[in-house]
Amino acid sequence: MSNSTTIINIHDATNANINTGNHVNQGINAEQPRKIPSKVDLSRLPTVNNDVIGRETELQAISDAINSKKQAIAIIAFGGVGKTALVRQWLEHFKKQNYGEFNKVFAWSFYSQGSHETQNSSAQFFTEALPFFGAKEIPKLDEQKGQLLADLLFQDKNMLVLDGLEPLQYRIEQNNNFSGMFKDVALQRFLMAVKGTGYPMDSVVLMTSRQEIQELKGFADFASLDLRLLSKESGAKLLHSLEVQGSEQELQQASEENNGHALALVLLGKWLDDIRERDQLPPLPEDGNPSERHARRMLAHYDKILEGVERRFLYLLGLFDRPMGLSEQQVLFEKAEFALPLVQLSRKEFKHLIKRLTQANLLFTSEIDFDCHPIIRQYFGQRFKDSQSQAFRQAHLVLFEYYQAKPDKHQPDTLEELEPLYRAVVHGCLAGEYKKAFNDIYQKRILRDDEDYTSKLGAYNQDLTAIAAFFPQGWSHPVQQGLPEVDQAELFAEAAFCLMSLGRLAEAVEPRKAALDLHKKLEDWKESSNDALNLVDLYLPLGCLIAAENTAQQAVNYAKKAENLDWQMASYTRLANCLHRQGYLGKALQFFQQAEQMQEKNEPHNPKLYSIQGFLYCSLLLDMKEVEQTVERGKYLLEFNYQNGYLLSISLDKLTLARCYQSLNQPQLAQEYFNQAIEDIHEAGNIDNIPEFLIDRANFYLQQQQYADAKCDLDEAEMIIQRGDMKLYAVDWHISMSNYQLTVNKDEQAALRHKKIARELIDVTGYKLRLKDVV
Repeated sequence: MSNSTTIINIHDATNANINTGNHVNQGINAEQPRKIPSKVDLSRLPTVNNDVIGRETELQAISDAINSKKQAIAIIAFGGVGKTALVRQWLEHFKKQNYGEFNKVFAWSFYSQGSHETQNSSAQFFTEALPFFGAKEIPKLDEQKGQLLADLLFQDKNMLVLDGLEPLQYRIEQNNNFSGMFKDVALQRFLMAVKGTGYPMDSVVLMTSRQEIQELKGFADFASLDLRLLSKESGAKLLHSLEVQGSEQELQQASEENNGHALALVLLGKWLDDIRERDQLPPLPEDGNPSERHARRMLAHYDKILEGVERRFLYLLGLFDRPMGLSEQQVLFEKAEFALPLVQLSRKEFKHLIKRLTQANLLFTSEIDFDCHPIIRQYFGQRFKDSQSQAFRQAHLVLFEYYQAKPDKHQPDTLEELEPLYRAVVHGCLAGEYKKAFNDIYQKRILRDDEDYTSKLGAYNQDLTAIAAFFPQGWSHPVQQGLPEVDQAELFAEAAFCLMSLGRLAEAVEPRKAALDLHKKLEDWKESSNDALNLVDLYLPLGCLIAAENTAQQAVNYAKKAENLDWQMASYTRLANCLHRQGYLGKALQFFQQAEQMQEKNEPHNPKLYSIQGFLYCSLLLDMKEVEQTVERGKYLLEFNYQNGYLLSISLDKLTLARCYQSLNQPQLAQEYFNQAIEDIHEAGNIDNIPEFLIDRANFYLQQQQYADAKCDLDEAEMIIQRGDMKLYAVDWHISMSNYQLTVNKDEQAALRHKKIARELIDVTGYKLRLKDVV
């Protein structure tokens, strides 16, 4: 099996038959008998009103990729080029063959490019997809969801269609380590599992996105299909199929004028009877996404020529980042002032309005909702906001009140029950009701105030989606309208916490620093110390040890101003940890001892440092070869934390004991504690800690000659390290990989390369504790 990805640059099949009902063989081993799939669900895939023209080569390429046993196929193109329509058309052909040998077929669209730039989450997708493929329970952690879906998908021959993935990817940017990568943890884990596990079954993941799937590069069973803009010949055929009058030369010229953009040409063809009438179009817009300019010119024209009620309906559709359900339409018609002219239509007039918009390709309808292409929804949503700002806010207020009233319980218990409240927060922000959205819905009903309820559910993705509505210009600029500075500081802190919990450490730094600045301004020294400690916990894995040390010293000073002994103790242990990582073991010991004196003074009945503070002290003692003392501490701390139920602390204590028993050459006990520690840290959901656990167990496995297990842990750690840009753990990982290459593969050159990279990272980070391992 090769290590290269199959890249297929697809051009238009200008000489192929247009799909006018004639049979075109898109068959997958068509001569074999077929079985009807036990379950097929394509209901979440957007509806397409028109046949695909001039894409026969592309349709066949999908079939060819599946016939050649590709396990992942991605169709990549700009918005409006026809990715979803292509997949829909291919599935229609495939349906005639009873979906080949596939047992289950499930489709989901992530398109959500509405009138507000929000974060997007895969949570609802996994809630639906996992039971579809046989899951009895849905895991709490996003990584576990992704792994479980991959395992279930490849248990039998199944097909998964993921449409419009780009909202869950980082934008393509130069000099950005995350450029094009998935910011959604669960989906990234799913893709990495598909790539790295080597499943034997011939299941397929068929994807569309505006950006390449970076996670699958180098995967031999992955085909990336580059969907090109239509050629002038294919564009002319498309216009001709829409019954536009004109010579072949005139139709081809019109196709070129619209850059072969499928959506723009369809909108043009739905408007014109004669191609020579196109001189009535406005000039191309100069702002916005260049790849969408031709479609937006057509939409600007429609915005001008549509009847008032037609425009109003599209404006209402632009309020959403997903299809508008019938219940949402009903509540808007009842309570939104902007919808009054629509309410005054007769039933026959309203049906006629929907029919005209559908015929113009501006609207897709189903029995349960109304939808349109994301570019169309974005355009009319923005026009609504710009031209009718008061009506825009009042309509969102209607939705804000509608969604917050949906749950039966004031404080719902499950993620499914909480979903309307998350939507309410977003619409509340768009209505300008920031304080109510934050205080009344997010804090009181979702988080349950100090209970921080959703952390128990692992709902970091959902929380971040809601919080992002308060940051329309990015994490450094929250809205200020109606929010006092204390709430703004809390927003910054909440955003930083969610980002950190999802392993997006570098992104979490800016909002955490902003929270610190606001708390300092408010002279809230306790919260300032807390912010500084959290900032240290970000800086350390990122490899910014000097910044971490300086911030830890600031945390000490803030805790002293707050006259809070707990925070002083915690600050001294973070400072000690920074010094420990830099190789200053003696200085670190002094600060740990000072912190423990404070602990004994503050809690005489619990004289030893516990929780994260106790773990950090134990790590230093182990590096100082104080193994017996560390075993004693580890047992004490584990019993203490069992009584208090701190899962993160329990996992850390088990890791301490695993390290101790490894040092004492008691492999059975060591493996038992390693396994329990990693199970617990996964359940706790602290992604920023997980690489340390995995690398330690991998080193143990190498020592025990359990090489396959070691590689599995190292692979998982690498994925998390790369996603979070965790340079500190990257040092440890490269040292472990050096040992792996030397021990398992006997590859001295590869081992030296890993050591060289580790040494370079030590120079960059100041992680001198590991210098002895790279000489």
